[in-house]
Amino acid sequence: MSYSLCLYRFVGEEPAPLDETAIRDVLGPVTVGGMPPTGFPEFWDIEAEDGGEAEVYGDGLGLSFNRFATGDILDLVAELARRTGAGVLPQDCPMILTSEADRGHLPESLRAEAVVVAPEALTGRAIQLLISPQPEPRRRPALPSFPYHPSPVATGSVAPSDAPCVCCGQERGWVYTGPVHSADAPDSGICPYCVAFGKAAERYDATFTDGIEGDVPEDVVTAILRRTPGFRTWQSPTWLTHCGDGAAFLGAAGAKELDRYPDAVDHLRRQWPEDGFDDFLAALDKDGRPTAYLFRCRHCATHLAYADFT
Repeated sequence: MSYSLCLYRFVGEEPAPLDETAIRDVLGPVTVGGMPPTGFPEFWDIEAEDGGEAEVYGDGLGLSFNRFATGDILDLVAELARRTGAGVLPQDCPMILTSEADRGHLPESLRAEAVVVAPEALTGRAIQLLISPQPEPRRRPALPSFPYHPSPVATGSVAPSDAPCVCCGQERGWVYTGPVHSADAPDSGICPYCVAFGKAAERYDATFTDGIEGDVPEDVVTAILRRTPGFRTWQSPTWLTHCGDGAAFLGAAGAKELDRYPDAVDHLRRQWPEDGFDDFLAALDKDGRPTAYLFRCRHCATHLAYADFT
C-alpha cells in the first residue's frame, strides 16, 4: 500500500517557510541525482536506506511526499518535522504536531482534530501507527499445564485461534493442531483445554499420540495418550520414557539443535544399527526430513531423541 502526506508549518493560519538547511541536510543525501545548489526542483525522487522510494513536491512553504510505503521514508519525514517544527499531515488523517502551542496557528479546519506528539516521540513508527492504527493484541488465557509437553505453542502443537472449540463449543483463544487418533473425531478444531481435561478423549474415544516406548504406570499412559497434546511426525509418533516415567517432549530437532544435547545424540547413536550414523546425524533437519524428536527426562534431566523420515 502506498501513502501520501504533507509537511507544513503554520503561523497565523498561513503556511510559513520551512528551514531550507534542514530540508537539505535530511533529504539531500537521499535525493536521486542530488539537489541543485540553491532552491528546490519542482519535484524530485528520494530513496531511503531500506530501498523505500517517494516523490517529493513543494518548496520552502511545504513539502508533499507521494507514492511511498511505510518504512525509512517515514523516519525522514519525522526527522524533518522535528528539525523544522512543521506538522505532518497524512492523507485522510489528523495533522500531527510536535507542540500544543502550534494548534492555535492551524487553519480552523485542522485545529480540533490535530494530534500532538512530543518531538522525542515523533518517529516514523509513530507516524505509521497514526496512519494505520494496529489493533491491540488480544490477551489469550493461560494454557493448561501439560507436564509431558510443557511448551506446546513453541513446538507448534497449539496455536492461537478465535474459533469456538468443536468439542466444548467455547471460544478459548487456542486450538490444538497436533494429530488426533480416532475414528470419529474431527481432524481439527479441538481446544487444548478439552485435551487437558480429557473431554475430547472421552467424547471421541481419541488419543493424541500413537504409542509409548517403555514400561510406565497406567496413569502415565493415560496422561500421555489421552490428556497431552501430541506432535506431528513423518511416521507414527512415539513418546519416549525414562526413569520409569514419560519424558517431556521439547520439539522437533535437526543436527544444529542436537549439537547442544550430546546425551540425546548418544541416545540416537544407540538406536542406529549400521555404519554411517554421522552422515545420518548431519542430514537431520528440524523443518525437513529426516527429523529428530527431542525429549528430556522429568526426573534426571537426561535428553533423549529418536528420528524418522518418509
